[in-house]
Amino acid sequence: MTWRSIIISKGGKLSLRHNQLLIQQDEAEYTVPLEDIAVMVVESREVVITLPLLSAMAAHGVSLLACDEYHLPCGQWLQFGQYHRQLKILKLQINSSEPLKKQLWQAIVCQKIRNQAFVAEAIGESQAAGRLRVMASSVRSGDKDNQEAQAAAVYFRAIFGKGFVRQAENGINARLNYGYSIVRSAVARALAAHGWQPALGLFHRNELNPFNLADDFIEPLRPLVDWLVWQLFTEAAITPELTPLAKQQLTRLLHYQITVSEQKYTVLAGIDRMAASLQPALASKNNKLLNLPQLSALKEQSYE
Repeated sequence: MTWRSIIISKGGKLSLRHNQLLIQQDEAEYTVPLEDIAVMVVESREVVITLPLLSAMAAHGVSLLACDEYHLPCGQWLQFGQYHRQLKILKLQINSSEPLKKQLWQAIVCQKIRNQAFVAEAIGESQAAGRLRVMASSVRSGDKDNQEAQAAAVYFRAIFGKGFVRQAENGINARLNYGYSIVRSAVARALAAHGWQPALGLFHRNELNPFNLADDFIEPLRPLVDWLVWQLFTEAAITPELTPLAKQQLTRLLHYQITVSEQKYTVLAGIDRMAASLQPALASKNNKLLNLPQLSALKEQSYE
């Protein structure tokens, strides 16, 4: 079972040794079994990666994120064609009707807004939580009334203040963007592992975006990122810069607790179950078969 997320912030060489990741930095060497790794983020511009390692990472389903000069994820390495019935899944995606896609998007938006309401309630914004729950119950097929955007306006003002602007350059948005990138990479990884073509989205259809489907399925998980960033914001003053500690905290989010089908999972395991549930939902033409994550706590999953 994959359970590790790794950040490489120092220059060095990454290679393959005995089916393990070998990290060589200065005079030190570290090894990590590939089967343990879910996501690896490479920040340093002075890292060398060997082709055998990249091939082995793809075979093991490890998602590699490369960062730009601002230390923000800008590229992703995923496995390709590893699912045993790739053509079956592709046909299922291509042949899905527009009404069914709209119903699936409706379910996703509903759960996203419910999770936003949960976060608002958890931080003491009961009035906003009530409004959000009403909006969630009002989402129609395809979200024709754009309840998602209306809910976002209520939600972000409630948790970050009336003056908060999502597009502004500040420490809060920097952390939100980083956290979303990490979770999005995990969603894309799970979709690829289950044979889905990530460019074929349900709602997102940008021809320049190779991860439209991941952008659909990240939505119910965004409030978990928001919640952690809110906690960081309330516990201490957030600097405009994205600190190494903040990156570690946001990357650990993949091992936090969520609920899927009334069972507790890590975010990584819950994402996998969400990706797997798309097949029966499309095959049965039933959006209720989607196993979408629900928020229940802001803590790392415990297996005790």
